[in-house]
Amino acid sequence: MRRVVIRFKDGTATSFDLFEDRLERDLLHHLGLFPGKEVERVEEQVYDPTHPRRFRYTRREDLEALCLSYTRGASGESV
Repeated sequence: MRRVVIRFKDGTATSFDLFEDRLERDLLHHLGLFPGKEVERVEEQVYDPTHPRRFRYTRREDLEALCLSYTRGASGESV
């Protein structure tokens, strides 16, 4: 199973299962649960039994850009 991990600038994080067909909708839904928090990084978590911690994290800059456009739109700034 793959997951999306959203790390906020205040050090907190949230994650959800990654389903490609509804990824954007799920991402925007999760951001809506944390109003006022700034996204620092968005990563994809993938299980890897060969990795010492069992998971690899890959930065998803495409999703970070989507978060940025969403938070700017939600705060009333022009995108």
